[in-house]
Amino acid sequence: MPTPDASLDAPVPSLWQLFYNFVWVGLCGFGGVMPWARQMMVDRRRWVSEQEFNELLSTGQFFPGPNIANVGIIYGRRLHGLPGAFVTVCGLYLFPSLITVLAGFAYAKWWSHAVVQEVFGAVMPIATGLMLGTTLRLLKAMPRTLANYSAFVLTFVLMAVLVLPLWSVLLICIPASLALSFIGSAKAAN
Repeated sequence: MPTPDASLDAPVPSLWQLFYNFVWVGLCGFGGVMPWARQMMVDRRRWVSEQEFNELLSTGQFFPGPNIANVGIIYGRRLHGLPGAFVTVCGLYLFPSLITVLAGFAYAKWWSHAVVQEVFGAVMPIATGLMLGTTLRLLKAMPRTLANYSAFVLTFVLMAVLVLPLWSVLLICIPASLALSFIGSAKAAN
């Protein structure tokens, strides 16, 4: 995970701070919480560096469930054990759960109105822009090696061009990325 030197200067949030900040991530995370979680953890609170966030996100993607929930669980557990993992997940899902239940009632009652459909249609490009912006920031923080760029391009082609299912992409990309990384390390050692 993170290097010891990178984590020395990072503030260590209390359980309450974890809960409170993940509540805000969940509350503000319309269109996806990853951009909000990244901004909170990296830019605002400086709990982790860009690289550490990328490592947390990469690790979180290998487990079932939402990536940012997994990031919160891993980060919270690293700092405060099981209580840390618990408060991040509870904070992250508290308001979105309430809002989603209420939105379900509203959807059932008012979805047939054109104005409601227009509002939801207008939000889609914003959510897409947030995800693209976060992706570009993640790319910027990614170590600039041929192995990393090759793994990124391979993953993109398999997902976006060939539209393979996620499990297939992971079965192909994980061994390929490891092989590329080992080959790159061997060349650097020589």
